[in-house]
Amino acid sequence: MGVREALSGVLTRAEDLAMLRENPAALRRRYGLTEAELAMLAGAPLTGFHVTRQNVRRKLARKITSYLPATVAELEASHPALLAGFLAATVRRPQPGEGVTGSWEAERLVAWIDGRVSASLSDFARYELARVSLTTDRRAAGAARAARDTGPPDTGAGGAGRLRVSAAVRVAVFDHDVTVGGPPGLLPLRYTSVLLKRGWGTPAVRAFRVGEGTVSLLARCDGSRDAAQVVAAAGGDRGQTAAMLDRLIAARVVLATTGEEDRCESVRSSNTHPSRVG
Repeated sequence: MGVREALSGVLTRAEDLAMLRENPAALRRRYGLTEAELAMLAGAPLTGFHVTRQNVRRKLARKITSYLPATVAELEASHPALLAGFLAATVRRPQPGEGVTGSWEAERLVAWIDGRVSASLSDFARYELARVSLTTDRRAAGAARAARDTGPPDTGAGGAGRLRVSAAVRVAVFDHDVTVGGPPGLLPLRYTSVLLKRGWGTPAVRAFRVGEGTVSLLARCDGSRDAAQVVAAAGGDRGQTAAMLDRLIAARVVLATTGEEDRCESVRSSNTHPSRVG
């Protein structure tokens, strides 16, 4: 540990702030501070720590709200003390290479409320986080742009090549139906599989409820099988499975993998900045 961790502690824990004032030697031992580092912290006025703490909390609240607006609104309405506790406890150093769009805080909030709020609200928070994570994912944006720039895909036999799920797609499962709307804390208890697809336009992400058959079929599109092998591995009615696979290919949920297509997606994603996509 060091001075950054000590500052984080002083800003988030009343115990550490009191230790700095009443027993600075103990704070120095706790964080492994040098004499100069301890002197720097001890020399700061108490009001400065309070002002900094409030500023950090306000910035954190704005950042999380930009990622999880519906979740934060529900917490403010139904669990204000819980949200305040999270803001008070969460201060950290920036991560290497992270810009203003980093989602660490939003991920931390979703983990923080799990078990502290209703299972419905926890599911909704995971859903909202999944949507925003896909929106800011560069590889997903590159795949969405590639889908816009290329012509219609081959269907019928699934085209040439082995099949894989597009990088623009995520599948998530929830115990509650997160797609119905309504208060996030009162969603119906219904096992729900959701396909999220990143587009190049507005809205950036679309959500579709899908059945277990679709989820199972997508799991087999892992880049190791061609269309005929995917249909055979899925079992059941081959005609229905092939027709479903054709629809997924036509929607660019599933792609026939070729080296050139992969290279184009990679190039597009490397030239795509999250603040400009969509």
